[in-house]
Parts: sequence; C-alpha cells; structure tokens
Amino acid sequence: MRMRQGVACLLASVAAMAAEPPVTAMKVTDVTVFKDGHALVMARGEATLDDGWCRTRNVPAPVLGTFWAFATAPEARVDLVRAGLVDAVETAPCLSFDQMLQANKGREATIVEQFKDAPPIPHTGILRGILEHEADREAPASLPTPVGRDRWGRHVEGSSVPETREERVKALASFVMLETKEGLRLIQRDGIRSVTIAGKDPATALSETKRVREIAMRVSVKGKPATGKHEVGIVYLQKGIRWIPSYRIELLDGGKARVSLSGTLINELADLENANVRLVVGVPSFVMKDTLSPLALREAGLHLSSYFQPPSPTGRGGGFDYLSNALMGQQAAQVIDAPPAGAPAGGPDIPAEGQQEDLFLYALKGLSLKKGESAAVGILEVTVPYEDVYVWEVPCLPPMEMWRNIDRNQQQQLMRALTGARAMHQLRLTNTGDTPWTTGPATIFKGATPLGQQLLTYTSVKNTVDVSVTIATDLNTKKEETETGRVPNAINIDGNQYAKVTVQGKFTVTNFKDRDVKVTVRRSFLGTGLKASHGGKIVASNPLEASTAEIGVDPYPWWYWWNWPWWWLRANGFGQVSWDVTVPKGKAVDLEYEFYYYWRP
Repeated sequence: MRMRQGVACLLASVAAMAAEPPVTAMKVTDVTVFKDGHALVMARGEATLDDGWCRTRNVPAPVLGTFWAFATAPEARVDLVRAGLVDAVETAPCLSFDQMLQANKGREATIVEQFKDAPPIPHTGILRGILEHEADREAPASLPTPVGRDRWGRHVEGSSVPETREERVKALASFVMLETKEGLRLIQRDGIRSVTIAGKDPATALSETKRVREIAMRVSVKGKPATGKHEVGIVYLQKGIRWIPSYRIELLDGGKARVSLSGTLINELADLENANVRLVVGVPSFVMKDTLSPLALREAGLHLSSYFQPPSPTGRGGGFDYLSNALMGQQAAQVIDAPPAGAPAGGPDIPAEGQQEDLFLYALKGLSLKKGESAAVGILEVTVPYEDVYVWEVPCLPPMEMWRNIDRNQQQQLMRALTGARAMHQLRLTNTGDTPWTTGPATIFKGATPLGQQLLTYTSVKNTVDVSVTIATDLNTKKEETETGRVPNAINIDGNQYAKVTVQGKFTVTNFKDRDVKVTVRRSFLGTGLKASHGGKIVASNPLEASTAEIGVDPYPWWYWWNWPWWWLRANGFGQVSWDVTVPKGKAVDLEYEFYYYWRP
C-alpha cells in the first residue's frame, strides 16, 4: 500500500513538472533614457499560459516601487507577480578535466595517473564520475551603506556593515570513480595527467542543474485565469543606460551659428533590437533610486562602469553631476500614465516625443544596440542667431582682516584667482528652434578651426544662453580697490562694538578692438553696496544660491578655509554690483563702486 502511495506521489510530481508553462523570452521594445544613468524599460513577449500562469527568466533589477506587469489583450490583466529562485538545467561546453569526466559518465576511458617522479600508471574502465554535494551555509559578508550627502550638502563616503548571509556551496570529491574488472577504483583528481575516452564523439558539453532567477505572472480575464497565448510585458526603472549630450557650434557669417546636438549612448543593461528609444531632457525625482526592489532577487545592483558612478567631489559644489538638468529647474514628472478605471488594459502609455510636463523627449526609432556597446547618434541641427558679448567676472575675496588666518599657499591661491580674472569672450545664442537644448559640453568652431570647448547650459525655446569661448585678449582690464574709511564703534549688537569699514573700487576696461563691444562686469563682495557709477546695479545676494547658480561655479570657494566669527553673518551680508556697458573702439571706461562691511576688533 505504501509503495502505491509513493508511486502515485511521484507520478503527480512528474505531471506537475510537465505542466509547467514554457519560459517566455522578453524582448526590450521601448526605453526612456535619463542622463543620470537610469532608464524606464518596457519588455514584451508572447506567453503560453497554463491556468493563467506564465514565467520568464528575464529578471531585471528595478528600483523599489517601479515594476509593473501587463497584458495587452482587451480585459486581460496581470493580477499577481511572483519572483524566486528555481532549479534549471543549463548546458555549457566542458572547459576542464572535471567537466569532461562528468559529461562522459558511463563511457570507457583510460586515465593516466602520475605523482612527482613516479612512473605514470594507466587505469582503464568505465567512468562513474565525481561525487558532488551541494548545501546551503551561512557565510560572513558585508552590507554596503549608500553614498550620499549630509544635511549640509557635504559628500559622505559609503561604508559597510558586517552581516551573514546564506549561500549555496558546491563541493566535489577529491577522487574520480572508475569501474574496473577488479572493482570500483578511486583515482586522486590532482594526480591525473591525461584522459583518453574510447569511441567516437565523446560528450563535450555538460548539463547541470542550477538555481536561477525567475518571475512568474498570473494573467486573468474578467477575474478568471486566462488560457492560450497572450502578449505580456513588464515595465521597470533600472540603472544601466545613460546618454551624454554634446554640441558642435559652428560660427557662420551674418551673426548666425549652426548648433548640432548629438548623444552618446552607453548601454550596460540589455540588448536593444529595433527598439524605440527616448532621450530625456530633465531628471525626474526618484526617491528610491538607490534601493532595489525585492523582485530583483539580489541585494546589490548590477556592476556598472565608471560612467554610471556618482561624480567625485572636487570641493564644495564640485560633487554635482553637471550633465544633469535637475539643477536647471527640471522638476518631477509622471512618465507613465495609468489607464483610467474601466479602460482596456493595453499596456502602459509610454510618452511620445515632445514636451511632457517639465520633461522633453528626443525620439530615436528602430535603434539596435547590444549590451556593452556604445553609440553616437545625431539628434538635431538648427541655425540660430548669436551675438558676441564680453563678460568680466571679478571673484569675491574675504576681507583683509581674515588673511592673517590663512597660510601662504592659500593666500597665493586667492591672488591667482584675482589676477586670473580676465574678460571672457562669450557667444549669446538665441534658441529659435522648436526644441529645448539640454546641458552638455559644446565645442566651438570657426570654419575648420576649433576655438575651445565649454558648457552649454539648459536653454528653453526662445531663451538665450551664454557660452564662453576664450579670454578676450583685445580687452584690457584693470582693478583698483582701496579702503577709504574706518569708523570705530559704528554699531552695537548685543553689547559688542563693531567698526564700519568702507571700500572704494574702480574697474577700467580698455577696448583695443576695431569695433565697439558690449561688456558685462560683475563683482561680488562681502558687505553692503553703497553706490555704483554708469548705472551699475547693486543687489544683495544669498551665498548658498549663488554657489549653485552656475554649474560647477562657486564664488566663495574659500568660505570653508576659516572658522568664521559667530557674529559675521549677523553684522554683514553678501552683495553684487554689475554693469552692462558699451566700450567704444580705442576707448576706456572707468566703472566705480563703493561698499562697506562691519568688523569686530
């Protein structure tokens, strides 16, 4: 009776295995690529359902909360997704003695054994293979903590926390079993020098059972398990594809410039074959981008190249990814719109080319790109008007009273920053096209001659952008600044007396060009502005906003060199004076200004 029950259970198990639906191969059909390396991926495949179930081994590593499954047939929907590890038979070529011996079990073979200086000993018999044992055990490991920034915006290095995790270990016996006339002979594996397998066409591939990741999906129609063939798909957000924009700006006659945008695609996620790819201008906010979904069946993301790593900090403000438009006012936007209640479930709505809330998409149709490949694709070309402008940015320096607290090397850095400030030739481009320009490096040409490479920042349609070219050698600049007054005990704050220090300065711009030029001069300072000649504008500024106003530019790089007095920000502010003037050819213009600050002796 017991034997019959055992046979029945065995037959039921075999029948269940035979009834398992075939594995569905998923093909990536749509990809929306963000510049930070994340991509919204859609993959589809035709599945043969068994009681509503289908399965696939195309298991992604999605960001937490960004995995969706769908069926394209009317009224069909995926109501359950299950992810786990399953046993699967995989066949691979034999690459070692051990694998050849295992693959040819049951065949006659001659094994030559030899140790050190001993003569070789041949053994002939029927191969019985090598004993194997697999077991789960706990092993020490470390859990990495994410890299990020503290509440002050400073870069925080990642660390690791010790832990244990369960892993499957496979062990092989130290001997090979060979059945001879005398009995079962055990031959040490490390003493085998050669193996001769009798007969023709020995097996050169080995099939092994391995644990693989698998996702199972249940499809229902009107609440009942679906049957037959159905197209199913998955949508997920994963890191592994990014695009890097670059511009070629060619200066033409008549105040025109030809702007060409191309994108470099780096694919380390999946094979793309005739896929619809959208390149996104702007970066939505994904709050869980550093956390994997449990459906990934892994604790760490896939290993990616350095192109996908966070930018290295190079001082305050240098740790930002300058190619991300998140700094340029791009806000979060909904990328996939869910269908309204009661609507046919035909799959998620992937946005087409054009404006989507605060995002803009460049569309590339029918793109094929293997995993591990890169490609450069042309995106747009437009001819726009431009004008030459000249900008002199004079850096802000700390008051002289603070210089005594820094070393000689830092003083030299401050002086180099001041003496190196020269008027820059810039191109003011007007975007007269119908698409915005994303942030990216721009190489400027005059004919076949490259003039330099600078950063073109995000520019909306009908807006202007200034792109630096080089130092304006035909514009001579000179700066003078002197203390004109010091009033002791000018103010009293909480019983403390502060002196009022007044500073007067003059900028001289001399035009040696053969034409009149427009010049913009800007000077940041610590204190409060009083007056400026030639209609100069004086504004009070916020240093934190100023440090991120331009990508990678910080007007106060030396701020953290000192332990600033606690009273400094209570008594003083930050300001800027600016001028927009026209300097006639062969002439000079003097721009004068005055400001003050308070100092506690």
